[in-house]
Amino acid sequence: MNIIMALLALGILIFIHELGHYWAARATGVRVEEFAIGFGPPLVRYRKNNILYRLNLLPLGGYVKMLGEDNPEAAEAPDNFNNRPLLARMLVILAGVIMNFIGAIVILTVMFNLYGAPTDKVNTHAFGVVPGSPAQVAGIQANDILKRINGVPIDSPQVFIQQVQANNGKPVTLEILRDKQMVTLQVTPVNGKVGIEIGTSPVYQSYGSFAANTSAAIRQTGELARLVVSGLGQLVTGQFAFKDLTGPVGIIEVTGQASQLGVPSYLHIMALLSVNLGVLNLVPIPGLDGGRFLFLLIEAIRRGKRLSLEREASINLIGILFLLGLMVIVTFQDVFKLIAR
Repeated sequence: MNIIMALLALGILIFIHELGHYWAARATGVRVEEFAIGFGPPLVRYRKNNILYRLNLLPLGGYVKMLGEDNPEAAEAPDNFNNRPLLARMLVILAGVIMNFIGAIVILTVMFNLYGAPTDKVNTHAFGVVPGSPAQVAGIQANDILKRINGVPIDSPQVFIQQVQANNGKPVTLEILRDKQMVTLQVTPVNGKVGIEIGTSPVYQSYGSFAANTSAAIRQTGELARLVVSGLGQLVTGQFAFKDLTGPVGIIEVTGQASQLGVPSYLHIMALLSVNLGVLNLVPIPGLDGGRFLFLLIEAIRRGKRLSLEREASINLIGILFLLGLMVIVTFQDVFKLIAR
């Protein structure tokens, strides 16, 4: 179920991104030939108004194919992407990123109005329960929120761990929140443990009115973007180790875990991923939107003099191969991390 929820989130965010390119292309008079979510063989194909819509097997990307990207025979067509005005082409390239930021704002607005915004406070919960452990015998279940132990509020995982260790071999009274109802249980630690995998989730608080929550969602989107940019800067300067990067496998794992913690956690990770997708696509690496936008900036600086389409295609191919290689390496890192646990 975790994998399904993670793939659903990624699919929605990719759809939002590609929808931006699609809408901008149609609005600026560029002929769209294909709209695809995912790569590989198609699961669903549908053609309407001479546009092929595809849902492909591997939901780890997508594309909008426009006239002129690989049709030399259409070089003179007015609706060829390369024949549209420079500002129109810039809009088409940036529209996916813009939609990702708008998507994050919409997701956070819904979340803040329905559940509230995450605060500095956290709920400590049982992320998992070891079979045959004292916790399982006592009736503790995965996703139970741990509220009090022997009357002491559990404000952090450290409070819970300290109380368990201090009462080794002695029954402790544990108050938990399950399905919005308080439940009191008795559990006896063995060797300073009860057999719970501890996790945390934020405590949420509303800003009040719809306008206030929406304003907070916009600010939060900006803050998330700042954090992503800061992380990229730390990676470039060596403050952030390459081995700490997370690839598709890690993203699916984290998103799946968030879905287990409830709708607000799931929406929050979706907003974060949407911002990530937007910021990373702005990086001026050939093959990304940022790389294509850089070509257009060079064209503007050279007063309309373009690089040849052949040279641009060759540079983009090198960028795509680099990105694919990077994805393979990071994916292997994710797999090795899972095996090492």
